Amino acid sequence: MKLKVLPYLPLFFALLIFISAMPLFFSTAEFTGDDFYFVVNNPVVTTPGLSSFANIWLKPMKIEYFPATITSFALEYRIWGDSVRLYHLTNILIFAGIGFAAYKLARQLLARFYPEEPDHGRLAIASLAATILMLCHPLNVESVASISNRKELLYVLFGLLSLNFCVLPDRKAKGFAGALIFLLLAQFSKGTAVILPGLFWVCELFVLKSQERKKRFILPVIASVISIIIFKFQFSVAYRAGVVEKSTDIDLITRVGGVIRSLNIMLSKFLLPINLSYDYDFAWPKTFPPLSEWLLPSAFILIIIFMTIKKKYGFVSVSLMILLTLFPYSNIIPLHHNSEGQIVFYDHYLLFAIMLTTTLVAMLLMHLREKAFVWATVSALTLSILFTGYNYYLFGFWKDRESLYSRIIQVTPNLPKGYLFLGKLLNEKGRHVEAATVLARLFTLDNWFPVYIEAYKDIGNAYAFSGQLQEAENSYRLHLKYQPKDRATLQNLSAALLEQGKYYEAKVVILSWLLNYPGDSDAIHNLQLCR
Repeated sequence: MKLKVLPYLPLFFALLIFISAMPLFFSTAEFTGDDFYFVVNNPVVTTPGLSSFANIWLKPMKIEYFPATITSFALEYRIWGDSVRLYHLTNILIFAGIGFAAYKLARQLLARFYPEEPDHGRLAIASLAATILMLCHPLNVESVASISNRKELLYVLFGLLSLNFCVLPDRKAKGFAGALIFLLLAQFSKGTAVILPGLFWVCELFVLKSQERKKRFILPVIASVISIIIFKFQFSVAYRAGVVEKSTDIDLITRVGGVIRSLNIMLSKFLLPINLSYDYDFAWPKTFPPLSEWLLPSAFILIIIFMTIKKKYGFVSVSLMILLTLFPYSNIIPLHHNSEGQIVFYDHYLLFAIMLTTTLVAMLLMHLREKAFVWATVSALTLSILFTGYNYYLFGFWKDRESLYSRIIQVTPNLPKGYLFLGKLLNEKGRHVEAATVLARLFTLDNWFPVYIEAYKDIGNAYAFSGQLQEAENSYRLHLKYQPKDRATLQNLSAALLEQGKYYEAKVVILSWLLNYPGDSDAIHNLQLCR
């Protein structure tokens, strides 16, 4: 393949990304999912003045400490406010930066693994074709489409840049400083960057073996100390907030089974990226998973062992780095799921692993003869085009909340979250009959109680606004059975009773309301309406 093709491949990639992400810029585009928590309703992002930047770095948020990520949101908010399309554009630009960093890393590693390769154009084309293929992988859609996943994008971008400095051919002060600076930025973007020193260790042991022994391990040692100190604080914040599962009844067999199932899910989704969604319905195994779930994780580990025996250290080093990026998401430390007994898994967990796979794919291309190399490269680019069409379809679900929550229900019909979110949204849009229908389906599921008790309040609102006052009353009473001090439900129940002419019952509810909220003006007003 001629080198003159090379300059056009980045343009080819840019076109693919632009086409696939077009739904994010449609007129219906809006914030979705956790975007409200991180951006729209986040006072440290929306508060003007420099003091908020200090608060970002000095005070953790409710469940995490990712100051670099939050700073990026705060800067954007000061420039273009809540213009959702420009936040999407920023994510796309960061994603393009990830592609550049992954390509440069693949080029550097291939130059080390194939020092005798005379055709540098072949190295470049293999690296670029592999990069385009991996960037277009459908699992990456969530990372780009979800504004709140900026933390994953920045972590992967800075992580790849730190690795690029780590493997510089003549790493001196510049490489040393660059690796540590980007490691710090990655760690402050997301806590899972704590694995980056592990990637440095792999590079030192398998890639940079020619350097002086005394100097080889200085970088990974310093990086390990820095990351562990920061991560310890980040972990404590998450643990206190309940993000990390505190349950002590997870025995060793269940824990191992959860890790195997998590790895099997990751590998399965990577190899066959179908039925992708915002959330999934994967249960913790009560014992070891069936044999079928062991096959992919076991095969991956056995291949690494086989390549180690064969002294294929290039393949081994990249495979170990991929495995390390999956480690924080393998549920070795179980994360808390809204539904009890469910495994936490999201598509964006695989972003770093996918981008490191770029080097593996490029290595496979390099082993092919000229004609096979051309065909394989063309096939990779063709598959990228096919992925683009599929990604356009997936990005369409992220353009607004209704599309996204409907997608959750479509892919995971037994997960209560989708019904609750969609029901709330339909109420917000004034489509109360539809909201009541959606929320009623939530109560038919097995695992909605007690996490989603608030659905009683939401379906009560849907009934009330659609004129079904008796049904609204029943739903509000059920909610108060579990949340007797909920002010909104006390107010709404009293209003529903008043509209039905049940003044004595309304008075009882209002007195309970005043008992919990003395002097509440709305309660006093409703009390005056009782005859």
